[in-house]
Amino acid sequence: MRAHALALAREIATSAPIAVQATRATLRAGLVEQIRSAVAHESEQQNAQFLSADFREGVAAMAARRVPRFKGE
Repeated sequence: MRAHALALAREIATSAPIAVQATRATLRAGLVEQIRSAVAHESEQQNAQFLSADFREGVAAMAARRVPRFKGE
C-alpha cells in the first residue's frame, strides 16, 4: 500500500502544477458539496425526530435516569 501511495505521489509531483491544482480544487468542491448535502439531510431527519413521541420519551427517560421505553412513534 505504501509503495503504491509513493508511486502515486511521484506521479502527481511530476505532473503539470496548474493541472494538479485544478484537479484538487475540483475534488474539494465536490467533497464540500457532498458534506453540505449530507449535513442538510441529517438536519432534516433530526428535525423530524424532535417531533416524535420517541424523542420525548428519550428526553424524559434521561431526565429520570431510567431506561427509555421506545414505541417507534
